[in-house]
Amino acid sequence: MEQRKLNDQANSLVDLAKTQNIMYDLISDLNERGEDTEKRIAVLETKLETLLSNLQALPGLISQLISQQQRDFLEVQLQPYERSQSVSRRRSSSTAPPTSSESS
Repeated sequence: MEQRKLNDQANSLVDLAKTQNIMYDLISDLNERGEDTEKRIAVLETKLETLLSNLQALPGLISQLISQQQRDFLEVQLQPYERSQSVSRRRSSSTAPPTSSESS
């Protein structure tokens, strides 16, 4: 009977040691996963901050782009007018009497 009690106690100690090892492994795994999760969260926070700053800059960039497109559009629209003005200036200057600077 005594032997049986000692065997039961020994088995209980072995079971306890096994349980402690399992718990240690689980806690170590949880700590590693927690560290990995913290790193991933830090990366996500950095990406979100970058995205936020890009979104905040977007209205200004859109405004600049629209202004540039308007300038480009106006230049294209004014080109025929400027050409016609240049041609009419050449015609009028060739039919005008010579100025004092042209005659010398």
